[in-house]
Amino acid sequence: MKPFLPIAVVVLAFALPACLPSASVRRAQEQMASGDLRGARVALEREREREPRSADVRIALGEVYYRIARDRLDRNRDEAGYLLFLERSVNEFLIALELEPKNSRPHFYLAMMDTYRGDLPKALRGFGNTRRLEPTGIAYTNIAEIYIYMGHRHKARYWNKVGVRKGAPKWAATFNEMLLTWKERDLERARRHFDTLQTTHPEALQTINVAELPAPPRDFEEFAGYCCRSPACGPYMRDPCRELALEVYDRELSKQAMLEELRIEMETQRRLNDIYRQHKDLRIELGTEPRPEP
Repeated sequence: MKPFLPIAVVVLAFALPACLPSASVRRAQEQMASGDLRGARVALEREREREPRSADVRIALGEVYYRIARDRLDRNRDEAGYLLFLERSVNEFLIALELEPKNSRPHFYLAMMDTYRGDLPKALRGFGNTRRLEPTGIAYTNIAEIYIYMGHRHKARYWNKVGVRKGAPKWAATFNEMLLTWKERDLERARRHFDTLQTTHPEALQTINVAELPAPPRDFEEFAGYCCRSPACGPYMRDPCRELALEVYDRELSKQAMLEELRIEMETQRRLNDIYRQHKDLRIELGTEPRPEP
C-alpha cells in the first residue's frame, strides 16, 4: 500500500495529511525512513509525553510500533515482541481516533495491519472507511490493490481507473497494474510496468506493507522475489510466485500467539464500535464492503 506520509511504502498509496506534522514528528519520520526505528520511537515517546493529545504524534508512534512489531516477527521470529508492539501500535491509532474521529489515517494503518494478518475482507472495509473520511484518488487505488490480492480483477481495474480520475498519481495505478498483470501471468507487461516505475518513481518499489526491502530491486524478477518472501505479499500471489519458481513465505505464529492476536483484534473492534457509536454522523460502516460512488 502507499501511505499518508512521504515515505515509500507499498500496500496502499501516498495521500498527504490535511496539515503538516510538527517539526519533531517530521524528524522522527525521517529517522523511521532511514531505518532508525529505535531513535524514532524514543523521540516520539518523548513527544507524546509533551503532547498527549496530538493525533499526529499518536499516529506516527503507532506506525513506528507497527514497524518494530513486523521486524520482531518477520526477521527475528520473536512472537512476544511482535504481540507487545502490535498492541501498542493499535492502541496509539485508537487513541488518535478518539481524539480526531474524522481522521482517516488510523483507519489506513489498521487496514494495513489486517492485510498483513491475512484478513482481506476486513482490510477492504478499513480502506473503505479511509475513503469515506478522505475520498482522495489514492484511497481508491488502495482499494484496487486489495481487490487484486483477492483475485477480483474487474473490480480492481474499476477502482484503479476511478482513482486516477480522482487524482491518484499515475505511479500508484501503474504499481497496481504491475501486480495485476503479474497475477494474470502476463510477465511481459508486468516487466514493462516495473521498468516504468523504476525509471519514474523507484521509491514505490522499495517497501512492502511498510517493511523496507533489503535493497532496491534491480529488475521485476528481483521485486517478485521480495514479494513472494514477504508474508504481506507472497500469500496473495502464490500461483504467480510458483510460476516463477519462487518460494512463498507465510506468516508463522504459534496457536497461543494466534489467540493473543485474536484478542487484540477483538478489543480493537470493540473500541472502534464505541468510538463510532458516539459519532453516528460520520456514517462509518465497520462491517460492510466499500461501494462505488454514483
